[in-house]
Amino acid sequence: MEQNNDLLADPGQPAVSRAIAANVRAARTARGWSLEALAARSGLSKGALVGVEQGRGNPGVLTLARIADALGLPLTGLVDGAPAPVVEVVPAGGGTRLWQGEHGGHGDLLIGSDPPVPAELWRWTLAPGDAHVSAAHGAGVRELVTVLDGTLTLEVAGERVDVPAGGCARFAADRPHSYRNDGASTARFVGVVLLQSRPDIG
Repeated sequence: MEQNNDLLADPGQPAVSRAIAANVRAARTARGWSLEALAARSGLSKGALVGVEQGRGNPGVLTLARIADALGLPLTGLVDGAPAPVVEVVPAGGGTRLWQGEHGGHGDLLIGSDPPVPAELWRWTLAPGDAHVSAAHGAGVRELVTVLDGTLTLEVAGERVDVPAGGCARFAADRPHSYRNDGASTARFVGVVLLQSRPDIG
C-alpha cells in the first residue's frame, strides 16, 4: 500500500527546526522577497511559510522541497546549521533524517552542493511494504539512484520499473514519482537529486 509520509522523521529536532527557520528567512530576505512573493513562487500559503520561519510545527519533506525549489537551493541549504567548509565530511551514520516509513524505513539527506550546480545526496532504506510518494519537483529536476541491496520499484508518471541490487536508474523528477519496496527483503539505495540552477535569483 502506498504511503505518503510527508513528515520530518524526528519531530523533536529543535536544532533542525531552528536552522530551517533561520535559513528560509535569510534566503528570502537576501532576495528581497516578501512572504507573499515566496508563497507565490512555492505554491504554499503565507501562513505555512510564517510557521516555517518561526520554527513552529514540523514541515514535511514535500513542503521543504517546494521552498527549496522556489529559492533555487538544495534541501541542505535549508537544514544545515552553518556554512559548509572547503571540505565537508559526513561521518558514517550522519546526515539529517527527513523521512520515516511506516514499516521502519527511512530517508537521510546526507550532503548537498550549492548553486551553480545544486544537488543533494540521499541515503534510503525501505523496509518491505514501505513507499515514499513524492509530488513533482521543479521543472528540469532529475534524479539518479543506485541500488545497494534488495529491489527498488520506481514509479514515475504512471510508469513502473524494478531496479535490482547493483542496478542504476535515471529519471525526470519534475513529475509525480515514488520509491517502493514490494519485495520481502530490505531495499537500500543511494540517490542524487540534480536541481536546476535559477539564474533569475541573485
